[in-house]
Amino acid sequence: MGQQPGTYTSAHSQGSRQDVQITDGPGATRAFDDQILITDLVAAKALATPHTLAVAGEQEPLTYGELERRANRLAHYLISRGAGPERPAIICLPRSPNLVLSALAILKTGAAYVPLDPRWPPDRLKFVTRDSGAALLITQGTMAADIASDQCPVVDLQAGAEAIARSPGSPHPTGAVAQSLAYIIYTSGSTDEPKGVEITHRSVLNLIHWHRLTFRVTPADRATLVASPEFDASVWELWPYLAAGASLHVPDDSHRNDAERLRDWLISQAISITFVPTPLAELMMGLEWPVATPLRLMLTGADTLHHYPPAGLPFQLINNYGPTECAVVTTSGLVPAGGSAESLPSIGKPITNMRVILLGDNLKPVPAGAKGELCVSGEGLARGYRNRPELAAEKFITNPYSAEHGARL
Repeated sequence: MGQQPGTYTSAHSQGSRQDVQITDGPGATRAFDDQILITDLVAAKALATPHTLAVAGEQEPLTYGELERRANRLAHYLISRGAGPERPAIICLPRSPNLVLSALAILKTGAAYVPLDPRWPPDRLKFVTRDSGAALLITQGTMAADIASDQCPVVDLQAGAEAIARSPGSPHPTGAVAQSLAYIIYTSGSTDEPKGVEITHRSVLNLIHWHRLTFRVTPADRATLVASPEFDASVWELWPYLAAGASLHVPDDSHRNDAERLRDWLISQAISITFVPTPLAELMMGLEWPVATPLRLMLTGADTLHHYPPAGLPFQLINNYGPTECAVVTTSGLVPAGGSAESLPSIGKPITNMRVILLGDNLKPVPAGAKGELCVSGEGLARGYRNRPELAAEKFITNPYSAEHGARL
């Protein structure tokens, strides 16, 4: 969720207003098939239900069949321009069906996608383009001229529309495997240069399978794409729902940044599951909601949750935590209504195939109820940092509490 590890208190203690409690230890262990990649999961839904709505926004909505065909055509075109496994491709597009389509197409080439915010300063866009070693940069319209680079060919979805439409609509073998890169998210760089965090398909697949099972996602669900493209929560909003055959709905900025307008939009669109960043979720919890709202789950994260939901909300609130260095979510838990104002809500317990442990000096576990540094391990852990092997070696260390060869912490 873009958060950074810090000081936490074990849930065995009473806590205080300054402490966020956590249930440390391992999450459930569950095997999953990592030979069926993200693209395979979406393609299966397109084959089974081609006329079902996949993505809706201000642009023309896409059914699963249309999403699959258009992503295949774009993937063939990108391959002809140099995309391929372990060759990242940048997406610089606003939240839209085209963003979803482009991310899927990049994965279909076997490449990893690198989402950037078109509103970023030019210097930051150029830094990420250079640092990522991207083979291509996908954008559209006037943005293409603003971010064109001699170092990275630009694919303009508008200017290249005819050539893309002439490309084959059948899938191309991706060449990707479970350990191939799926995406690279760049951290904010508030204290130093932005760091590109490399996440593999296997890590995303663990997230997808946990999410679908835990929140009982079905094709009947209507979910949202609220997070900005460069925020790793957008990864979470895309793939679990498309892999389940649910529909994805994209609110415009005037709705997503205003609590009351977002509430009204969620109700009008019959949204059943949404992600909302923590500050906005806290505002929305204080609003009036109709008893019969279709919304059943509001997922939140990315900042410290300060309040418990009031009694009577027609949906459940789920608090989530995870540094960018894991595939979005590391811990998750239901926030009960009317909790004690003496302590902050918990960030939950580790998700499936993840482990968290509170360590003190010399990497020794702290006693129950004591404060410690939150360390994480498991299937969601990133490969490392793009082009920063020394920093990766410093932060991703051998896990002294695992018997598995090569396990990292």
